[in-house]
Amino acid sequence: MIDALDRELRARGVPARRRRRIRLELEDHLACNPSADLGDPVALARQFADELGTAYARRAGFGAFLALVPLGVSFMALFAFTAVYTTSAPSALTLELVIGVQLAFVGGMLALLRAWRLRRAVVVPAAEARVLHRRAALGLGGGVLTEIGLVLLASGYYPDVQWHEPALAWLTAAVGAASLFAGGCVLVRASRLTPVAEGVARDLSFDLGVDASPRHLAFAIAGAVALCIAVAGVVQADPFDGLVRAVGDGLLCLAGFAVLGRPLGLRKSALP
Repeated sequence: MIDALDRELRARGVPARRRRRIRLELEDHLACNPSADLGDPVALARQFADELGTAYARRAGFGAFLALVPLGVSFMALFAFTAVYTTSAPSALTLELVIGVQLAFVGGMLALLRAWRLRRAVVVPAAEARVLHRRAALGLGGGVLTEIGLVLLASGYYPDVQWHEPALAWLTAAVGAASLFAGGCVLVRASRLTPVAEGVARDLSFDLGVDASPRHLAFAIAGAVALCIAVAGVVQADPFDGLVRAVGDGLLCLAGFAVLGRPLGLRKSALP
């Protein structure tokens, strides 16, 4: 029985260390009650794999967010206390950093929200676990893109960017690389063991804990982002530029919802 269970666990991708732990617990249980019926090895292996895969997927969500925190804090400190001057607008480096930061923020926050909402779930559907994997991957991917921009910034690759503190940029890149590597390891482990339970992933309304249409939420969030950017433009005495950027960012939010809504579990019927 235990040998058969071990083979089923191995076939489902359960790590060796966890298999040994399960084996020891069952052997101890049988030592106390030799006549105990442990059930069907296949069903038992599936239960163990589903529960462990759920825990790993949840950790991937939390891990991606926590991995991005050191990079985000050091990145903000870098640009708060140093100066960057560009001789052309927009700089390719500027676009790379902006896109990377936005992807990291969106992916990390979405991963955190779904992981938090599923914090008490024992088993989640395979579709739900994959949503967590995708969100974590998006956040970490944005972090990697930001890392590349920081390295190019520190190395002086872009001649149109003048940077007076390359050592700080290298330090920020090193901090981010270490934290992203740790988050990536958590995601890789989670992706190797996905639950097989049936069901669909929920949408953005589940993340926010509200009873509203995901489409209405997308328009509300896009409107809020546009409003904040427009107000910032007024405060900076450049209302026209602020309005243009507000409309652009609002449309980008809606485009992202339309393109990535299902893979990221923002709309109903997420991809399996």
